[in-house]
Amino acid sequence: MKQIKLIVPDSWADITVRQYQDFMKILDSNKREKTKTLDTVSLFCGVDKNTLKKMSYQDLKKIANILTQMTSQDPSEIKLKKHIKFKGADYSVIPNMSKMTTGEFVDLESYCEEASDNMHKIMSVLYRKQTQKVDRFGRYAVEEYEPTHEKKEQMKDLPMDCALSVLNFFFHLGAKLLVSSSNYLQKQNKEQRKEVMVE
Repeated sequence: MKQIKLIVPDSWADITVRQYQDFMKILDSNKREKTKTLDTVSLFCGVDKNTLKKMSYQDLKKIANILTQMTSQDPSEIKLKKHIKFKGADYSVIPNMSKMTTGEFVDLESYCEEASDNMHKIMSVLYRKQTQKVDRFGRYAVEEYEPTHEKKEQMKDLPMDCALSVLNFFFHLGAKLLVSSSNYLQKQNKEQRKEVMVE
């Protein structure tokens, strides 16, 4: 049998949002483990399943083990990729997440209910084309939020490390904002009680 050359991804940067979404569907399927292994290697290595079926199962398992290690890497260690080149354009994370519009916030909240299936939609909210380059003070601007099917679909090609970096930041910020809000509300509550006692 002739040799098969495979390029095996070994980090989150090597796979796309689309591949990740398809991988999650494979994991959630009721297929047998060997079929899941075959589907996973085919997906991540870009090789036809019929070609893979000609390989020894031991070789297939070795490749699957590399992929398992890759998908087991802790994504919380990935640093925020604030500015990226994507599809020939400069994209950036929205500059001030605490000042999101109602439309951005409502859509994000809705998409996060099925985060894996909607990963590309979440990315289309958080990463947008720059309209003003980063200046020497680190300030920049991105296009206004105008969601389209095309913008969402193209985010399926975004490298997964970019997606995970902004999700880590977004959820970390969300947790901080919740704590800040809670502290603020408690402070307000105490001040209101003092006012009531003074009267």
